[in-house]
Amino acid sequence: MEQIRKVIYKQERHRRPLGGVKNNEKISVSIYIHESVDCKSLDFVYLNDKYPDQLNRIVMTKSNQNKGGASYICSQEYQTLATNLYNKEHHDCNEYIKYSVDLGPLETGLYFYYFQLNYNDGTSKNISKINYLPEITDNLICWQLTVYDADFSTPDWIKGGIIYQIFPDRFKRSASYTAPRAINEEERTIRNDWGGRPQSGLDTPNYSAKDFFMGNLDGIRESRSYLEGLNVDLVYLNPIVESSENHRYSTADYKNVDPYLGTIDSFKDLCADLKKSNIKVVLDGVFSHTGSDSIYFNRYGRYPSLGAYQSMESPYYPWFKFIEYPDKYASWWGFDNLPELIKENEDYTNYICNQEDGVLKYWQDLGAGGWRLDVADELPDVFIDNLRKSIKATDPDALIIGEVWEDATNKFSYGVKRRYLLGEQLDSVMNYPWRTAIIDLLKGQDTLLFKNRIMDIVSNYPQPALDTLMNLLSTHDTPRITTSLVLDADNFKHENKLGYKLPQALYNRAIELEKFASFIQFTLPGIPSLYYGDENGMEGFSDPFNRYCFMEEDRNQDIYDHYKALTAFRADYRNSFKTGFKFGFARENLICYYRNDIACIINLGFKPALVEEILHGEKIFGNKDVHVTSYGLVVGARSYTAMKLDR
Repeated sequence: MEQIRKVIYKQERHRRPLGGVKNNEKISVSIYIHESVDCKSLDFVYLNDKYPDQLNRIVMTKSNQNKGGASYICSQEYQTLATNLYNKEHHDCNEYIKYSVDLGPLETGLYFYYFQLNYNDGTSKNISKINYLPEITDNLICWQLTVYDADFSTPDWIKGGIIYQIFPDRFKRSASYTAPRAINEEERTIRNDWGGRPQSGLDTPNYSAKDFFMGNLDGIRESRSYLEGLNVDLVYLNPIVESSENHRYSTADYKNVDPYLGTIDSFKDLCADLKKSNIKVVLDGVFSHTGSDSIYFNRYGRYPSLGAYQSMESPYYPWFKFIEYPDKYASWWGFDNLPELIKENEDYTNYICNQEDGVLKYWQDLGAGGWRLDVADELPDVFIDNLRKSIKATDPDALIIGEVWEDATNKFSYGVKRRYLLGEQLDSVMNYPWRTAIIDLLKGQDTLLFKNRIMDIVSNYPQPALDTLMNLLSTHDTPRITTSLVLDADNFKHENKLGYKLPQALYNRAIELEKFASFIQFTLPGIPSLYYGDENGMEGFSDPFNRYCFMEEDRNQDIYDHYKALTAFRADYRNSFKTGFKFGFARENLICYYRNDIACIINLGFKPALVEEILHGEKIFGNKDVHVTSYGLVVGARSYTAMKLDR
């Protein structure tokens, strides 16, 4: 058995598609079996996850005359390319027998498939996915095929671009704006020590965050040239709406800027000024809950409206789920300052999504170029459907990014298989899986496992979504990348995080690793997202220690110069990074992948490495010299390199 398994593992060929396929495309599934295998027939077995009880089985067609060739499952347009690649890479292709089946078009949804190998002696075995290679195994691990709407498209303006994320309270405080008193002024603490340690929500009831450093929208507007210098195309702002907490995820008024940040005119001016530099603004949409201190709930009676907490006659009462009126109600993760909204409520949906005067249209008319949806898992499908229709009706080029922490194509939440990226909902998602993969790689994880984790997303995501993935290393919800690369935050007690700074030697190592991490982040498919201050080498654990004030004077010049060069490189070769990806190889300490005519090579080893696959090209970015020889490309130890290939 082991001998057969080894033969199959090494010599059988089956390739995955890059991304899903459209629901109007016919596809061909091919697999190559070595002629020495005692194969009577081969079955293609699949199911549509909408109909899990309907297992489909098709006997694949055997072709002795068509040995060799490609073994892709893909749309027809890729067949020629795939055949050329296969013949180039496998010199013994005439020893294989091709089995194939034609399918489609298939209805939109997820499909899972495997192969059943039937032997001449009447026995059979499954061929499953093991490390992206087909292998005979007792464990049934299916391949996934994502079929998406043929008319699914995502905004072209952001492809190949760069995102910059800002936590508004902590980025820049402009003296041109004087904040008025807030309606809940007595609940707020104004901090005059810009750069001081933020208060921890863990030390306060309901994880509230009441200290404000008074960063404002004018400060962001005044930083336009700084953003230009980093070649930014999109600024993603954490919430700016009125709220009693500095994070502003506890919405008080969906149609008003928090008075500490500025005014409606401040926001309009910000969008207009950034537009002059071709920079768009994406807002944080918090639609799963409001604040208890809000015009909608009004628990403390600070607003003139009749809130849901005050009366069952309130127009907002049906928006919330009360258990024992008024003090017991459903709230986000049990925090009673964040009462949950009933997103299925038609009146609430209309308030947000109405295409005449809804919240979405209101902000887009003011200049917003799109939305990041907070906790997209907690927004039901019908709500996201309506949300997309509204956003795209106002601006077809508006970008919709969902907060999803896992593979968004096969995500289950609250017992429902989500359909975020099939064409009727999100454009893209925050790409946390690749953040984890990059950090684990740089902490010593196997390069092959890294390749597999990258290919999980590349293979499962529709191309329009893959091209617009928000590729992040840090966010307001994670430890800073500088800290994450050298420490395990889970091993630190909360009290030990207060005021913690990396020892200098460890910090220097983190900075060097961050260069590798950012190079990978900026060269994989999707859009790299810089969290404010990462370019300066800011460190910190999770909230609030990842939310320190932006301090230009504390900049680590080494990492800043790296990001300046990296963003310029990305901008100079933007067309190469808009779409297209092929993973070359992953072997011990060495990784290579291609973005069209650019080869990206990472050598994590402490010795120079020979890359035989690359013969002709010019280094256009990297930290070490490379040498083109007649035997291949020699890259330096502990190096990252981008090569422009001669083709």
